[in-house]
Amino acid sequence: MTKAVRDHLLNALEDLDQVQFKRFKWRLGGFDLGKRRIPRGLLEPAGALDLSDLLLSFYREDGAVTVTAAVLEAINCRRQAEGLLSATRDGIQPSDPLFSTLKRPREPCTDK
Repeated sequence: MTKAVRDHLLNALEDLDQVQFKRFKWRLGGFDLGKRRIPRGLLEPAGALDLSDLLLSFYREDGAVTVTAAVLEAINCRRQAEGLLSATRDGIQPSDPLFSTLKRPREPCTDK
């Protein structure tokens, strides 16, 4: 059975540790490239399951994958970003200019 985009988003978010997940939500709250922004009041209390639903409801499937991968890349979680893009065969690639528009954090994301 093929996994849905929702499952791939959830897997990518659950692969983050607590600090990385908090950094992801912080970066997502400031993410604005002409798309609607998820309000911080909804982001802050959201766990991985709720956040994957928020991403899908605000950005739809294609946009949710693109935004999630871009934010993961922006917080130096390249393995998770590449895994999400590979699993969904959608979204933007790390060479896309979208990634270079986001500031990179000083601390690298540690792979699990």
